[in-house]
Amino acid sequence: MAPFDDRSRRSAPSRRDLGHGFLRLWLVNVFVGCLIGSLWFFDAPPDRAPWIRAWSALGLVSSVALLALVPGALFAAIARWVPGTRRRWRLACWMSALVGATFLVVLYTDTIVYRLLRYHFFDSAVLNVALTEGSGDAIVLRAYVWTTAIVVLGALTLAELACAVFFTRRVQALRARGDRAHLLLRPRTVLLAGFLPTLAFSQSVGTAVDAARNREARRAVQPLPIAPSVPMARVLDPLLEAEPVPALDLLPEDARLAWPAAAPSLPPGAERHSVCLVVLDSWRRDMRDAELTPRIAAFARDGARDFIDHVSGGNGTRHGLFSMLYGLHGSYWFPVLEARRSPVLIDALQEAGYDVRVFSSASMSFPELRPTAWSRVRENAILDAFPPGLVSWQKDELVADAFEAWMELRRMKGDARPYFAFVLLDAPHQPYDNPGGPYAPAIEDLDYIELGRTTEGPELSALQVRVRNAYRNSVHHADATTGRILDAVSEFSDPERTITIVTGDHGEEFFECGFWGHTSSFSPEQIEVPFLLRGPGIEPGVEERPTSHLDVSCTLLELLGVDPALRPEYSLGASLLDPPVGRARVAAGWSEVGLLTPSGIFVAPLTAPRLDGPSLALECFDRRWRPLPDVAQRCQDESTALEGLARDCARFLVVDSSR
Repeated sequence: MAPFDDRSRRSAPSRRDLGHGFLRLWLVNVFVGCLIGSLWFFDAPPDRAPWIRAWSALGLVSSVALLALVPGALFAAIARWVPGTRRRWRLACWMSALVGATFLVVLYTDTIVYRLLRYHFFDSAVLNVALTEGSGDAIVLRAYVWTTAIVVLGALTLAELACAVFFTRRVQALRARGDRAHLLLRPRTVLLAGFLPTLAFSQSVGTAVDAARNREARRAVQPLPIAPSVPMARVLDPLLEAEPVPALDLLPEDARLAWPAAAPSLPPGAERHSVCLVVLDSWRRDMRDAELTPRIAAFARDGARDFIDHVSGGNGTRHGLFSMLYGLHGSYWFPVLEARRSPVLIDALQEAGYDVRVFSSASMSFPELRPTAWSRVRENAILDAFPPGLVSWQKDELVADAFEAWMELRRMKGDARPYFAFVLLDAPHQPYDNPGGPYAPAIEDLDYIELGRTTEGPELSALQVRVRNAYRNSVHHADATTGRILDAVSEFSDPERTITIVTGDHGEEFFECGFWGHTSSFSPEQIEVPFLLRGPGIEPGVEERPTSHLDVSCTLLELLGVDPALRPEYSLGASLLDPPVGRARVAAGWSEVGLLTPSGIFVAPLTAPRLDGPSLALECFDRRWRPLPDVAQRCQDESTALEGLARDCARFLVVDSSR
């Protein structure tokens, strides 16, 4: 018999019946949600202590139950306001079924996001993607993903509907016989004997774990969206004999930008070299050779300087490009965005009469480069809009067309002004669109669901090969497009008066360290990029000293005549022409900063307005992104580098106490 049988003569359940029935539905959703949420622990070490396993399980229950308060509140509202007639009861069951199904789909989506990137669907970074114009160029979901989501949502809705009807009719039948609901299924019992004790116990253990500085236990619950942890260690530090791990406050609350201390400008009479900066999105360092990137390899041989130990200033486009154009750590992103401050590099070039142009196959609205890096660039000098339906490699070709046409137009007009051209090619970015290439087998469409659920064994190895080959084919096509850009520079510009850079904004990982893509860690695969520099005053050859995107803007300005003594007033970088031998380099993510040192990669959470609240203790990882022991001792060993990071992140900030 169908759930709603018009032949049934039973009356509609009362509000009380519906409330008790929906409580049981809520408990079912919490139970199923815990089964789904167990996927957060997909990479948990098998040798965890039994008490850590038990605490993680309780933390999972309390975390899912807290998240389930949202559908629970909707269940309660539906039970209170919708019923009255049999038709409205049906509507109430359908509404509750859709709410419950949506909750479970969102929860499963979060486990996929976490397994791919190690942050949650509910994080501010994901909200930034969802709410920022132009993010569709960065996150491309194929029809398969949407179709799967709709099918799963429909099936879950029908299952939830059957449960809602059964539970409400069951409670109604019990009431009709004069039986009261089972003691364990009464709302007060569930709240007082189940939910609150579980939450209180998991939080109490979390407090003890933090006070004892048990890193193994803290990492065990780190996958949870609402982790049972109360930061008591810093409160109890004076009472502890153990050496504490320092907490760095890299972006104090109410901090505002005070940058630059002195603005650079190109001196009158200095040589006005043109600049062409070509960036391949997601291009990692080991994806450059004569076979994969023949055009770029030829450029490297033809008088370029090859920086073989170069890192991006971030694990994503936002901070990679920001560090390159501003010469600042990514911790300055939020103050710069709030101030709508353009880079001093662009300011100096425009004041010197440069023709500044931006060619990008990805939107310059996401990340928010229009109100920051390009805030003083004319809108008609930014090309990033294309006909709908085109994929990234097709947009790359249109970018090359536009660049060639612009260069030819300059020659036809006799435009003798120097230029600054920024070119971003997007094909190597997920989902690795390409017209085909020499590398096989390769995926045709990137399936994020498959990536999220394939974490070990031969299936993972085969998937890595297919995904990496699709990426290589995309890089191969981007290399050909880059060749067109370089040819246009050689044909329409004087090579002796043009500085050319070819690099990547960040790297890309294929689960070598447990991640897919980027923005999730500071592993070498995600931050190490190729970097080639050619032009007047630049000696060809190989540069083995460590360099960074942080060095780009000050190097360009100094090649154009700015006094190097002015560098500390506007940049945190070093000269690419004379980089220091021993240096700790910095890369930033959305809510944390990584410090690369000989002792390991330190990760300091970024304290930013409306983000993470109080600063937390440091973590330290090796190059395979495995947690390292003895963090306090490592902090002592690298105290100079850590102090320098804290000092640099505060150099161009002032705290506005009036806010």
